[in-house]
Amino acid sequence: MAWFKSKAKNPGYAALAVVPGGVAALRLAPVLSLAATATPVVAAYAWHENAPSLQASVLSQIAQEIGAREARLICLLDIEHYQTVVVDAPSVADEELRAALRWKVKELINFHIDDAVIDHLPLPGGGGRPPSLYIVAAQAPAVRALAQACQTADLPLEVIDVRETAQHHIGMRLAPADYAVAVLHIEGDQGLLTFSFGDDLILSRRIDGRGASGDFLYDRVALEVQRSVDYFERQHSWFPLAKLHVAPQADAQVLRNKLVEYLPVGVELIDLASLFNLSAVPALSDPLQQNRAFHLLGAALRDAA
Repeated sequence: MAWFKSKAKNPGYAALAVVPGGVAALRLAPVLSLAATATPVVAAYAWHENAPSLQASVLSQIAQEIGAREARLICLLDIEHYQTVVVDAPSVADEELRAALRWKVKELINFHIDDAVIDHLPLPGGGGRPPSLYIVAAQAPAVRALAQACQTADLPLEVIDVRETAQHHIGMRLAPADYAVAVLHIEGDQGLLTFSFGDDLILSRRIDGRGASGDFLYDRVALEVQRSVDYFERQHSWFPLAKLHVAPQADAQVLRNKLVEYLPVGVELIDLASLFNLSAVPALSDPLQQNRAFHLLGAALRDAA
């Protein structure tokens, strides 16, 4: 499965994902320069509310709206259909690595290893710690269902990605040289926190706020973020943490104010208009739509990342 790999074609990605309440997709315009300093242009964005998640006709229609057939298509796997873990890198030959990783991961995931599709990213060493790997273990039936839906819709699916790596791509654009950054995305009562240093995704944590709302939800989020920041700074002290960046949402300022009460580092709201040229898509001036599109934007930064 080509989660972290892509074929050599003309630059320009489209990204599609099932998100709470519907299906969202966008396309970045092809660019002459893929340098990290180039400002990506969002060429098209579409949101289908209450759309059946993997219905081929819906996928085909939304792909046509954004011009996905002329781009390289990335689909984001639903976050409920995979897990991420960090393990020590096994000391085995390259041809034995995949089998060794399956053995290491099988007791760490909540579904049977025979139903898992596994890919990995290396993690940078430091502090005398042994080399480690960031593992994504996906439920194979969900991967097959996503691929089959795209095939039925005649969509040129090139990459299946996950939200953690998509969010990391945005973190890379925010990180000052020689510093790590944290990025937090909250959607409803669920959150994703990632820590990035340079090109490397160091750590990710999911935040479960089910059953909470309002101030109680944000207190729970802030406490979990505080614990994660403390853990990161203890376990990865050789990566100094610059600040926490918060993804757009309707009441992002309220969340930021709560996080400031809990955290020893600065907290800053992400201005997507400073990272992307959004002028062609007025819908993305809405913080709610920016929240829905956040991981699509990160996934579509694949080449620049």
